[in-house]
Amino acid sequence: MARETITSGIYQFHQLSLPEKIKIIAKFSSLSKEDLKLIKQYQKLPDFIDFENNIGPFKIAANFLVNNKDYFVPMEIEEPSVVAAASRAAKLIKEGGGFLGEYLGNLMTGQLQLLGIKNFQKASQKILKNKKEILEIANKTNKFLFKISGGAKGLEVRKVKNFLVLHLLVDPKDAMGANIINTMLEKISPLVKKISGGQIGVRIISNFAEKRIVFVEGKAPLKKLAFDGFSGIKVAQGILVAQELAESDIYRTVTHNKGVMNGIDAVAVATGNDYRAIESAVHGFASRNKKYKPITKWQLDKNFLKGEIKIPLPIATVGGATGTKKAKLALKILRVKNAQELGIVAAAVGLANNLAALSVLGTEGIQKGHLKLHQEFLRKIKI
Repeated sequence: MARETITSGIYQFHQLSLPEKIKIIAKFSSLSKEDLKLIKQYQKLPDFIDFENNIGPFKIAANFLVNNKDYFVPMEIEEPSVVAAASRAAKLIKEGGGFLGEYLGNLMTGQLQLLGIKNFQKASQKILKNKKEILEIANKTNKFLFKISGGAKGLEVRKVKNFLVLHLLVDPKDAMGANIINTMLEKISPLVKKISGGQIGVRIISNFAEKRIVFVEGKAPLKKLAFDGFSGIKVAQGILVAQELAESDIYRTVTHNKGVMNGIDAVAVATGNDYRAIESAVHGFASRNKKYKPITKWQLDKNFLKGEIKIPLPIATVGGATGTKKAKLALKILRVKNAQELGIVAAAVGLANNLAALSVLGTEGIQKGHLKLHQEFLRKIKI
């Protein structure tokens, strides 16, 4: 069987023995002997528990079909119920054709603060007039990034209170971009200071990544939403009223979005990414119109329940902790080709976790399944 024909939709994957799970993932992702050795090392740690989808370095979510490609998704999180929920919801979305996603941009923003500017219009005009030279200096700091069509792409100038703030717009390609952009800002500072006549203040990347947006959607057949005596329509109605509350009430909105981030953060941590930067970007984006809003939306679409998520997602496949052995293993299991593909998968996991949570909130309640799994986990570790 060719590798590409192997599916992540393994029936009752979580109930398979640990060796069976490892065998499937090894074949799916062409893991090497060194990869399997690393997994074994984590299984020997005193806090490893052979439970549900835990394989050692992280837990594995199954059933993900994203842009017509199958994925087993490594998730690093203490709650096994989050991984089980993601797998369950991913199976529902798979029944509707899987997740579809795209990146709407890959630019990060670096901020350079200028103090003591007397004529803001004149200083702004001078900076923009010298845009080409400023970008050239920035791009000389990372010639490889520029060579692969990344690097500094543009400038913006803003007046914020008594400050003039220059925005350096950078495409970091498969990196998150913090070190790249901070270095660029420091290198362009002398020229910007000379041009503007101001004093240099803050020079740092902004985590408000509004120009690095990922959009993912997916739909589940209404009839497949049915469970434990609740019809598919009843489950969908519960999801829609939960969505309506999240749109209108901050107390619900925060918890709604936290449930989405359960999945996204778990993928970020497993792959060595800065989940704190991702959290900051997402929650800032959710508040961009001066009211904190849910980052997912659910609605009826004929015989389907359709969901979508649109968020900034500054996630990476190179740089920082993505180079650790464990993170490299996670990325190998995922079989992603670049950071944009990883971001789409991570957003799909967030949308799946949201669907799983909402489907039980409006029906049997979240505690029944969560506590059952939690109690089984406690018995397993003999607490």
